[in-house]
Amino acid sequence: MPAKQLIVHDDFLPHGPNVPHAVRVGDLIEYSAIRPARPDGSTGDTMEEQAEDVFANFERLLERDGLSWKHVLKVRVYVTSQPMIRAVNDVWGQKFGADVRPARVVIGAAFLAGQNTMTTFDATALASID
Repeated sequence: MPAKQLIVHDDFLPHGPNVPHAVRVGDLIEYSAIRPARPDGSTGDTMEEQAEDVFANFERLLERDGLSWKHVLKVRVYVTSQPMIRAVNDVWGQKFGADVRPARVVIGAAFLAGQNTMTTFDATALASID
């Protein structure tokens, strides 16, 4: 059985104490708490800004791990309000072409970590996808 590897990017917005950005076992990578916070720690005020920013952070994580959108198998989208789903969907269609769309679930949450956070993702990726 492959070993479990914790993935922590020192130059990327940190998660809470002792929480890695992802965990890798073999070619399977589980990303945790992908938030819309910007590199300076600020968070956009609008749903549209946060949707763009959470995807930008996700893309940066994928690229640092040598992956792209095609490697993503499933995304769990957490939102604090139903209108946030539309903002996520608008960016979703731009990032995930019809040939690489992953499975997805949207989960309503009363509270998400971070200042004024309206959406957060966690995701599963497979590095060996061609």
